Amino acid sequence: MLVDHWFPFFDVSKTLEEMDRVFGRMGRPLGLRSVPRGTFPPINIYQQNDTIVLTAEVPGVQPGDLDLTVLNDCVTLTGRRAETDTPQDRRFYRRERPAGVFNRTVTLPETVDPDSVKAEYRNGVLAVRMSKAETAKVRKIAIQS
Repeated sequence: MLVDHWFPFFDVSKTLEEMDRVFGRMGRPLGLRSVPRGTFPPINIYQQNDTIVLTAEVPGVQPGDLDLTVLNDCVTLTGRRAETDTPQDRRFYRRERPAGVFNRTVTLPETVDPDSVKAEYRNGVLAVRMSKAETAKVRKIAIQS
């Protein structure tokens, strides 16, 4: 007797991929997983003393094709990633490298001083350093007695 074993995670994974494909054609956001597929660029945000640092992986994007804006506690990174391989009769079986215009806005945990923002691009990684605004910095208060 032939027994066929059912592996539930295989079926769930295939179902999620199919739903991503269908919803992607309808113009809805892709990615039903914990980290949405198609989110570009991937970023990290961390605090180092009184500085908030945002790093974004943007390989294949020229620094001149990036636009960075900071307003209060929001940072917006806009740019364009050119498509490198464009054969005429192509049929993708899997496409994970996004191309075209991207726009990513994130809310920072603190308000930053827009005059302190410094951005550096090296080896496909954009590093943005922002000082916290004076109102967001922790102050030690002397207690009078």
